[in-house]
Amino acid sequence: MPQYEPTKLTETFIRDLPLEGIAYAVRDTKVTGLFVAVNKTGKSYKVQRDLWRGRRGQRQLIKTVRHTLGSTEDLTLEQARLKAEDVIRQIKLGIDPNEPLAGQKAEGWTVDVLFEEYAADLRARECSERTIEDTLARRDRYLPDWKDMPLTSLSRSIVRAKHVELTKTRGKVTANHVMRDFRAAYNLALRVVDNPDLLPDNPVKAVTFNKERRKNAVIHPDDLPDWWDKMQAIPNPLRRTMHEFGLYSGLRPGTLVALRRDWIQWRDRAVSIPKMKSGRSFDLPLSDHMIAVLKRAITIGDVLFPGSEWVFPTRALKDNPKRGIKRGDTIPTQIWREKSLPSETGHLLRHTYRTIAQRICLDKIEARLLLDHTVPGIDGVYIHEKALFDRLLVAQEQMTAAIDQLKAKKPAIEVEAQRLIAAQ
Repeated sequence: MPQYEPTKLTETFIRDLPLEGIAYAVRDTKVTGLFVAVNKTGKSYKVQRDLWRGRRGQRQLIKTVRHTLGSTEDLTLEQARLKAEDVIRQIKLGIDPNEPLAGQKAEGWTVDVLFEEYAADLRARECSERTIEDTLARRDRYLPDWKDMPLTSLSRSIVRAKHVELTKTRGKVTANHVMRDFRAAYNLALRVVDNPDLLPDNPVKAVTFNKERRKNAVIHPDDLPDWWDKMQAIPNPLRRTMHEFGLYSGLRPGTLVALRRDWIQWRDRAVSIPKMKSGRSFDLPLSDHMIAVLKRAITIGDVLFPGSEWVFPTRALKDNPKRGIKRGDTIPTQIWREKSLPSETGHLLRHTYRTIAQRICLDKIEARLLLDHTVPGIDGVYIHEKALFDRLLVAQEQMTAAIDQLKAKKPAIEVEAQRLIAAQ
């Protein structure tokens, strides 16, 4: 039988491996754990790694896992390496790739595994990648001491105590957000486990969520001129244009900063966004002023970021290997908050847009469609926004006119003061 030392496998090397009467294996040095298994009739790619479970410092070797990836005739070497890396990642998280997820014992699930599976479920439901990344980032930032803990060890008192701790150290809103993440992920575990007796009820039920007081949930119409003046004082012209378009469009901030130039359909007066938070595509109607704002943004972008594919680009401040981004690369804007406008940008502009729509008595269905909100009830079944696009263009012009009027209008108290001064 041939004797082979571990080597960096190549397609040619694998093809030339002889079929012998006794099975043998050749291990890959590029991906540790990957090997080619050769028997009498064929060759296949396999992975072998030790499966450990338990908390850090108390981990126990469960078994050595050997998992078949596929035949060398069905998979290329590159495909096999990619699949091997995925399987190895699962094994490191305590998941046996040879067992169906629902068949694993509940005590084998850790919080780390739970969130990875929850992230996979979010992707299957076509949720935005930003939502998934933010969820995993909160796990890493706020629950590092839980990552290796089995779910069965997380009692209601432990979860409740964690919420209290986060409230004191990170704030009320963050504590609530982390617990909502964990509750949603745990509910996934309850759905996929065959025997409900293996997993206790969701321990987040014991948490008393903090009362969250919304601050500056909307810009009051009388305050809009002052907001406009402060926004115009922002030194960066591209950021000024970004906030202006946010006000006139009502887009979610995550969608606003990610707008691409090739989504703009100038002739159709629309921005065709392929995927919104809802998972649907959305054609944003553009008023004349909104078209002018986009053209201004592109002109500024051509000067500051030549060749950018984004409407509101910026420079990466640090390397991000996961996304293949290096410091200094041109990327879409990541931050929509301003020091000079604390809590007065981002999602608040969407609230303001909807409030103005209500103030001018815009048709409620049209107001919802302009914001890519689901139309409730039977109307949502029979109404198709693409067939109403011409009507939505008219509604968008009405919204722009209302915003123009409000941002130029002096607050009532200031107008009265000026009148009294003039009368003296």
